[in-house]
Amino acid sequence: MVCQCCGSAHADASTAQPVSCSAASPHYAAMKVTVKILQGSECSMEVPGSSKISEVKNIVEEFLEIAPHAQRLVYKGKTLADETTLDEAGITDGAKIHLMVKKGDITSPSSAASSSKKLESPSAMDFFAQLDSFLSKHLTREQTTKVVSEFRKNCQLMVDSMNFDDIERFAASNFTEF
Repeated sequence: MVCQCCGSAHADASTAQPVSCSAASPHYAAMKVTVKILQGSECSMEVPGSSKISEVKNIVEEFLEIAPHAQRLVYKGKTLADETTLDEAGITDGAKIHLMVKKGDITSPSSAASSSKKLESPSAMDFFAQLDSFLSKHLTREQTTKVVSEFRKNCQLMVDSMNFDDIERFAASNFTEF
C-alpha cells in the first residue's frame, strides 16, 4: 500500500488498510524547527521533512496568531513557497526560519476588525508621510518632495545591504546604531 502522507511504500504494505507516516517510519524524519518574528515572538515545532510550507504556516498561526496569508517565511535569505516541502527547501533539524509579517496584516482574520482601528491612528501613519508633513511646514513643496525622495532612496539602500541579523540589531538599538 502507498503511504497517504509521502507516497512511499511501507514495510506493512501487505495490509489493505491505508497507511501513513508515523514516527517509526524511517522516512518520517521529524525535525525541530523554530519560526521567529524579527524583534518578536518565536515558536518551535516538530514536523516531518515532508511537510509543506503551507502546513508550517498553519502551525505558526496556532502559536503566534498570524494568518497564513500574512506570513512570509524566509530561510537562508530565500522566501519559501507554500507548495515546497521542508526537505526541498533544504531545511534541517534545528533550523531557524524567519517570519516576515506582510504590512498591515499583524493579526489573524478573527481580530482584523480591531487591528483596522489601530492602522488608522496618526501614530501608525507611514513614516515618509509623517516626514513629508513635518518638512512641508519648513520647506517649499518642491524641496520637501526632493528631500523625502532622497531620504527614501538612502533608507532603501541601507536596508538592501542588511541581513536579518543586522536588521535585528538595528531594531534592538531603537534604530540608533547601524
